[in-house]
Amino acid sequence: MLVELLKVDVISAQKAHNSVKIDRIMINPAHVISIIEDNLQHHQLKESLIKSGVHTDLSISEVKIYNGANVETLLILGSPRSLREKLNGKKQVLRG
Repeated sequence: MLVELLKVDVISAQKAHNSVKIDRIMINPAHVISIIEDNLQHHQLKESLIKSGVHTDLSISEVKIYNGANVETLLILGSPRSLREKLNGKKQVLRG
């Protein structure tokens, strides 16, 4: 089963001004190695993300995927918890 996620591609026009491109991709959850929240990328790209129409509360996670021969690192919109729920195909009950 494939899961649809939103990938962030950084397009470097100049050193100080990066623009982003958001693409929908399909990922096999069995190939995901790790998910790490990437606050540094989020803060560096915050202005570009807002211009692209991304809500300010969304975070960016670094997802490592095993590609058969190598490991690919992708920037994906969402927190590690929300991505894990998508990849597992079920929602976790919050306990308060």
